[in-house]
Amino acid sequence: MRILHLSSLYPPHILGGCELSVRDLAEEQVKMGHTVGAACVERQAESKTVINGVTVFRMFHNNDFWIEDGDGHSSHERRMQKLKQQWNFNVESQFDTILADFKPDLLNTHSLLDVPTLVWRAAARRKIPIVHTICEYDLICGNAAMFKNGENCDHIHLGCKVVNFSKKFTQRHIGGVASVSQETLKIHTDNGFFHHLPEDMRRVIYYSCSVEGGDPVARAQIDRSDRPLTFGYIGRINTEKGVGTMVDAFRQIGHANWRCLVAGKALDDSVERFKAKAGDLPIEFLGFQKAKDLYDKVDVLIVPSIWAEPSPRTIYEAFFMKVPCIGAASGGIPELIGDHQPNYLFKPGDADELAQRIRRLLTMTRRDIVDEYDFGNVVEESTSRRVGGNYDRLYHDVLKAAGKSVPALDASFVSAAE
Repeated sequence: MRILHLSSLYPPHILGGCELSVRDLAEEQVKMGHTVGAACVERQAESKTVINGVTVFRMFHNNDFWIEDGDGHSSHERRMQKLKQQWNFNVESQFDTILADFKPDLLNTHSLLDVPTLVWRAAARRKIPIVHTICEYDLICGNAAMFKNGENCDHIHLGCKVVNFSKKFTQRHIGGVASVSQETLKIHTDNGFFHHLPEDMRRVIYYSCSVEGGDPVARAQIDRSDRPLTFGYIGRINTEKGVGTMVDAFRQIGHANWRCLVAGKALDDSVERFKAKAGDLPIEFLGFQKAKDLYDKVDVLIVPSIWAEPSPRTIYEAFFMKVPCIGAASGGIPELIGDHQPNYLFKPGDADELAQRIRRLLTMTRRDIVDEYDFGNVVEESTSRRVGGNYDRLYHDVLKAAGKSVPALDASFVSAAE
């Protein structure tokens, strides 16, 4: 099968977990024997290249400013870019040229933060079936997070409806949807998306995830007996990620036999603000860290997001490395940590409840804390082989529904997805 992926960015440009997951999926599909391409936007158009078997096309973004420079522009400028982006016919034209070159049997789109959904129209004109992967809220929210003024949005604001109104029409070209969590899918259907699709064409497929250089067996053998129980956080340092909630929880606990390692960067002065709040507590702000290096040091990861994160890649990474997680019951987090594990979930933004969860672990031994049975299913469902097989089955069904020639499924990958 000839599969073309499209996302706003493709490595080495990385804003979040989506870009890594698109790369992982594309490279796994190459191993499965498919012919795979990946398209994205770039500061300037580049000649196509081949990276690990994936043919990569980079289009000129043709927006007012490049996506990675967005934080240097005012909210008004960002809104205007979002509004004009709907009619970015130049990118549609560039993408149509890529379709003519690559001739995919199927298009799989992902994060379209800086790409107009006119690309779906371009594929539909060529009768190319489309699968869309929902990994954020860019179809319904101007900032793709449904988070405003320190709170989650409980409805779609007028401004977001205006800058996204054309997407309600172009989404009808989609033949199948893969969402990274059931909650994220529900939010989209509740707001009028994908109603044209039968329910069995709206599926939940986890990210594929591993940790570069990470060895879970070797990590489990590291002797930490002479160290305080070590909690960790990895990700962007800001309010919506819940870093302030986490610091407030540790302030309630005070000095004891624990420490917390915070890895990540901020786009503003957030780090200094949180450092001041932490005071002399054993909370270390490390800046950027490789995921493997952090997970080798910590006993428990904290994912305190206030905003409704669809499916945090950090949880997949932690579980892969056999690190248990305490997480906010927000977005798709409970689906990963498990609603059956109430002692590892807390109300988003509730420092008191998070402190209770931490105190409980401080009374336990490291051996008692880790129970791989509670998260082994997530590790299994997020292997590249399993995710590749799940997408193969969805592609197969979308092609069949579109009346297209359907290649036989590789039995080994089908069994991996069952």
